[in-house]
Amino acid sequence: LLQEIQQQMNDNMSDNIKTEVINEEDEVTATLEEESIEQADASRNNFCGVLHGGRPDDEEPHIKKTLKRFGVKIDLILRVDLKSLGISEDDFDDLQSLFQLFDYDKDGILNLKETQRVLRCLGLRTTDDQTRSLALLVSADKSGSSLSFNEYLRLVSIERRAEPDQQSLTDVFQSLDPESTGFIEELTFRKIMKSKEGISDNDVNEMIAEYRKMQSSSAELTPGSQTSIQYKEFISMLQQ
Repeated sequence: LLQEIQQQMNDNMSDNIKTEVINEEDEVTATLEEESIEQADASRNNFCGVLHGGRPDDEEPHIKKTLKRFGVKIDLILRVDLKSLGISEDDFDDLQSLFQLFDYDKDGILNLKETQRVLRCLGLRTTDDQTRSLALLVSADKSGSSLSFNEYLRLVSIERRAEPDQQSLTDVFQSLDPESTGFIEELTFRKIMKSKEGISDNDVNEMIAEYRKMQSSSAELTPGSQTSIQYKEFISMLQQ
């Protein structure tokens, strides 16, 4: 019987997410029955329908639940090609952790306010209407009121590939300047610029060299200005 349960659990595991194989000890000591998990799934689906009414009823699941020794482990299901989206493995880990942080009910879907908070962490300060407009670019929810995990990854990819305007760049830099000094460290600046698709190390070096040249012609230099960047001045330089 234990071997049959082991085989059934292995067959249900997805290649797209990382899960742990349940060993015999876990199976013996697990207290949750499959029937209880199915009932919980049904309850969650009904709950999702109430929370995210604009989403299609027949969409594929966004999470996978695995029976563990001390409960049920919930994993997000990855359905998009990260390479085509320009998202590295390290980026994916960070983006997934950020999504999970704000997915309070662990259903693999963010509501409007949760989406807004995630976007703020990514440097995008949006109103409710702006958040809906961004969600509508990728979301199956035609009301723009929710965003699934895979839709969120596609939206991040779209935003990274978009040509940044002055306000969006300012918002990104300000999110990394909590004390509103107007400066960020050059190393931090390099990481931000290199995260944009199509910007190489040489491009970043040329931009910084141009900024330093402009800075050297200024009569007023502040302590630490050689290792930091006044980002509003830099953005103005880019827009010229």
